[in-house]
Amino acid sequence: MSRPQEDGIIRYGDHVSLKHVMTGRFLTSVPENYESGSYQQKTFAGEWESSEESTWIVIPPVETEEERGYEVGWDDLVRLKHVPTRANLHSHEIPSPVSQQQEVSCFGSDNETDENDVWRVIKFYEDSDEYDNFWRVDQAFTLKHEQTGFVLHSHDFTIEDNRNEITVYPEGDDENNKWIVAE
Repeated sequence: MSRPQEDGIIRYGDHVSLKHVMTGRFLTSVPENYESGSYQQKTFAGEWESSEESTWIVIPPVETEEERGYEVGWDDLVRLKHVPTRANLHSHEIPSPVSQQQEVSCFGSDNETDENDVWRVIKFYEDSDEYDNFWRVDQAFTLKHEQTGFVLHSHDFTIEDNRNEITVYPEGDDENNKWIVAE
């Protein structure tokens, strides 16, 4: 397992946990499927502490020259592979179960991926001096879904078992779009 190095820069191949800043919960998935919508693997903000179920591998898009160990810069494209199930963080134009925003699921495997698995890493505070050229641990960011142009979002809407719904939502300064990579 490869965690970010001491410099805090996220690199392709790193194992990360994404924490939703407003709720303090981690992006999580389990091998259960939605009972409607896409019927794909459930993704939600669940745990208050990182765990295996909230661990993701940062990988490049399929068609790229990026390799394991290369630094991820702002506006770079990534895929996030769920460590326990090997499925990819995914979205599509299907309504989410509670808010009817856009559903986020996990899809595919080590050998199956598609264009709906690609995300762009964007600074949350565009004009802040806290950023350099690279995506780093503990820096606020948003993940923009490349296919739909919406960003990864969570809120206090509960889907079940005290799990907060994860959706993608129109881009903007909404605090519910803010995430960090937690140590």
